[in-house]
Order: sequence, then C-alpha cells, then structure tokens
Amino acid sequence: MALSKLSKEQEARARARFINGMDEVGDTELQQAARQGERKLNTFGDRPPGSLAEWWQELQLMVSLLNDYRKGDYRAVPWKVLAAITGAVIYFVSPLDVVPDFLPLAGYLDDALVIKLALDLARADLAQYARWKAQRPHE
Repeated sequence: MALSKLSKEQEARARARFINGMDEVGDTELQQAARQGERKLNTFGDRPPGSLAEWWQELQLMVSLLNDYRKGDYRAVPWKVLAAITGAVIYFVSPLDVVPDFLPLAGYLDDALVIKLALDLARADLAQYARWKAQRPHE
C-alpha cells in the first residue's frame, strides 16, 4: 500500500489534523467541503492521482453524500460520520497538507491516509447512502 511511504511523523501529523478538523466541523465547513470537493474531483475527471486511485469511487461518494445532505435530499447519516467525511474532504481540497499536493508521486499520500481514516468511520453509512442513491430516479 502506498501509504507506507509516509513517515511515521507525517502519518501522525495528518491523522491529528484530520481528528482536530472533525471536531471543528459545522454547517459552514460542510457547505464548503461539498462545493470545493466537487470542484476538485472535477479537475481530475476519471484520472485520480495514483495514491488516491484505490479510494477514488468512495471519495466521489463522500462528496456526493455531502452535496445531497447540503441540499436536504439525504439526512439518514449521523453527524459524527458527516464530520469525518467533511474533515476528509476539506483535507483533500486544501493545498496546505502535511505533504503538499504539488509534489510528484508523494503529494496525495497524506490525503489518501485521511480519506481511508474517514472511510473506516463511515463505510456502513456510505453503503447505505449508495443503496439510497441507486434507488433514486436519475435526474
């Protein structure tokens, strides 16, 4: 797994930033993460950075969940899960990461770690959201 290329210090710093960020999530941050997450995903299209490829579909699902929550279309998710997803997406869109995104090959390793941490907390709720989304008529 590519995450092993992070130093222990980088991993600890990314993990701490994510956990602290979760505690600071409110409605404003959720709105920001939903909008900016969608914009950043669109910049990559179907070509995610290599270290994010493993979790690309889940990251897209997380951003979609935030947008549906923001619009009031989907509310069957605990706030703790929303906070984790929001924190991970904010970390993903921020250029000021533990490992700067512009660095070739390594730039998104810390983002991948944070996304994995959020997925560990949110996997069941994301699966429930994916089922809900699949049953909706396409707009």
